Parts: sequence; C-alpha cells; structure tokens
Amino acid sequence: MAENLRFIVYTLEFCPNCELLKACLTAKGHSYEEQDMSTAENLTELRVNGVFVSEAPVLRLGDDFYTSADLFASGRVREDVIDGIAAGE
Repeated sequence: MAENLRFIVYTLEFCPNCELLKACLTAKGHSYEEQDMSTAENLTELRVNGVFVSEAPVLRLGDDFYTSADLFASGRVREDVIDGIAAGE
C-alpha cells in the first residue's frame, strides 16, 4: 500500500500548513517530493491540471490534486483524508 506511494507537496516559503502536512506524511511513512509552488513551471503545472489556488500546500498523488481546503480543518491536518488518499479512496 503506502510503500510505493510518492506524493508531491507544492509549498510556499514560510508556510506553517506546509510543515504540518510534511510532518504528517513523514509520520505515516509516506515519501514525498517537495516543489516550490511559486515558480512559473509549477504554477503552470497546477493550472494545467485545474488547480487555481494560491494557498499552499497542494498535495498531489498521481493525477489527483488536493488543496488546503481538502487537507485541513480547524488548523489541523485531516489525517483521515491523508489515509483515504493513500488507500486510493
């Protein structure tokens, strides 16, 4: 299950939620690649895939993208959502 997952976390500098998400992924044993959300290349990648938010983080697994609105509630990572994404739900 989780052993083969490779997440991409699109982040911004000085982003507390980015740090929370990365810590959650690490604690759950998921590897991830960090990408700077502010670069033209990454902004284009997000836009081409229908992601039009300016708030980080954005989590990607395969062709699926998840925004802060999907990943956080009351200032905390929604671990149930992370578990569901990892399980392919």
